[in-house]
Amino acid sequence: MTPRAAIQQIARMVRDDIRSGELSPGAHSVGDLLVAQPEALLLIVDLTGAEGRKKRPDAAMHHAYSFMLGQALEQLRQRSEAGNRHATMAMENVRAAIVQQMRLGKLVPTAAMALVSAFSRAGIEVGEDIRGAMDHAMIQTGAGQQNLPTPDVDEMLKDLVKACEGDPFLIQSQFAELTAAMPAGLQLSLLEGLVLADDSSLREAAIGWLLAEPAIASPLASMMEETAGRGLVSATSVTSLMLIRNWVSDDRRRAIDAIIKAARAVGSAPEKRAAIQVRELLLSERDGAGAQSIFAWIKQGKKNALVSILIKQGHGVRDAWVAASLSRPEIEDMLDHIASEMSVHDTTAEDIALILSSALADGPASSPPPFGLVQAVTLIGLSDVTSRFVSVDDLVASMLSDADASVTDAKAVERAVRASGRWLATNPQLDSWFENGHDVAAAIKSKRKIEDRIAAIIEMVLEPKRAFWASIIAWSAFALRGDGVDSDWIEMALVAREMASERPLTEIPLARFIAVQTAAAARH
Repeated sequence: MTPRAAIQQIARMVRDDIRSGELSPGAHSVGDLLVAQPEALLLIVDLTGAEGRKKRPDAAMHHAYSFMLGQALEQLRQRSEAGNRHATMAMENVRAAIVQQMRLGKLVPTAAMALVSAFSRAGIEVGEDIRGAMDHAMIQTGAGQQNLPTPDVDEMLKDLVKACEGDPFLIQSQFAELTAAMPAGLQLSLLEGLVLADDSSLREAAIGWLLAEPAIASPLASMMEETAGRGLVSATSVTSLMLIRNWVSDDRRRAIDAIIKAARAVGSAPEKRAAIQVRELLLSERDGAGAQSIFAWIKQGKKNALVSILIKQGHGVRDAWVAASLSRPEIEDMLDHIASEMSVHDTTAEDIALILSSALADGPASSPPPFGLVQAVTLIGLSDVTSRFVSVDDLVASMLSDADASVTDAKAVERAVRASGRWLATNPQLDSWFENGHDVAAAIKSKRKIEDRIAAIIEMVLEPKRAFWASIIAWSAFALRGDGVDSDWIEMALVAREMASERPLTEIPLARFIAVQTAAAARH
């Protein structure tokens, strides 16, 4: 079977799964298959275009190709953020293929939007090149022709509210996927429908675009300030805006403050909500790529929900979602599955607020957090979440402030450092602590002896990134502290401080351990 035929066959399987309403294990693993063969991603672009050019294109096949591409892009994004150049190149090649096929007329706008929604789901910026190509394609085809029928916006929004059961966060997510490839002008014209909608859930969803790129966020803020004076920004929305203002740059904060001021001048009573109870709060340790997860079991009235937040070191808060209206057995099953996949530890709301505040300051200013963080923070009941970076030294000092001097003195530090090379024996999470960026290949090039490779990795890879690893160790200790076993997390905190110091890495067994795992990973 040719690669093209194989991709078509997989897409038909995914299409049938989507139609049945339940994805098979094969559909869930399609991302692994595609990431291993990046050229297959270009075939997906080509096949999506071919489907769109048919007299009677199958929309379900477009959804299948979009799902497949999204699964692969999610993994590629994670690898790219870890420094893998090949993953970055693979994503850029897909973006370039979409642009090229649109400009050649081989990828009609409806088919292109199906593919571009995969970028949105994977948390990857669509880019002006795709939007420019989409603008060109729409001009060429005409918005009223069969390739891109003019939508009935009111009807579309009504259907969206119904499908999302009035959840503004789900509405925002779904609408963002639909409009991701559209030029800013067209997006704003559609977003105006949200801002002026009679349905409050649509108006609350519009707030999410205040976290979008400036070309969207700035004019939308002006639009919302004007409607706030007419009473169209509710007290619930003001509460969300009060959270968001602490997460953005000064210029965005001023625009949001203007909306809040205008809304308060009119005034409206907040809606009554069911009492919220946090049943369980869990925090994972930080893996070798810098990822760390927060989970919360929430009981609101008679309903249960699971909150999930993903932090990525150097990239801030990468994802935040809520699975609502779950039964108690469903929540317990999900938490059991999570615990089988990663090491999670009990934590507190105060600790979650601290780690989120640091993560918000750790991310790039050009990439604000996802709108779902508003819902997550609100359900957990956090009020003091502001962009506030916490250094390794400050974090370790705060953790050790109440510790007995005998477990933090110079002798304790040396014991902790000596033991660090054996941590994997008692902590499986450390299996992910290795480097896999392009700098590894450069460091070990032409070095045949394993000891030479390890030495080169320590000197050329870990030494420039010791602050990165110190942070991974410190925040892992922060999570481990929730179990209450002082010796484990204190030991880890002490080593984090040594890693952040000027102490030679050759004197820290953990550094050698990371280098050994890096060398082993490079052989595969």
